[in-house]
Amino acid sequence: MLERARWHSLEQKMSHREFLDSGLFAIVRHVEISYESEALPGDDLVIRTGLASIGNTSFNVQQEVRNTRNDIVCQAKIVYVAVGKDRRPIRVRDDWRAMFSPWTDK
Repeated sequence: MLERARWHSLEQKMSHREFLDSGLFAIVRHVEISYESEALPGDDLVIRTGLASIGNTSFNVQQEVRNTRNDIVCQAKIVYVAVGKDRRPIRVRDDWRAMFSPWTDK
């Protein structure tokens, strides 16, 4: 669910095909998830995704899932490393810096 939400956010800026054709990738290095509340059958879940920070070769994406009652179900922090065709770390490309909307605390 969270992975699909991340791709949905990315696809607003670049198609899946364009991303794959670029030959450059962002590989998940670390995921931290904190479960806060339950999601019940029938709940519609809202997932918010944003860019929390960016470094030279990595960037951090934050996600928050809320249930129908607006309770936080879980929060996730994902660290990506940008890699080239040889799968070695590379500098985060300038166009990638704008792929996710910035994370804002609500």
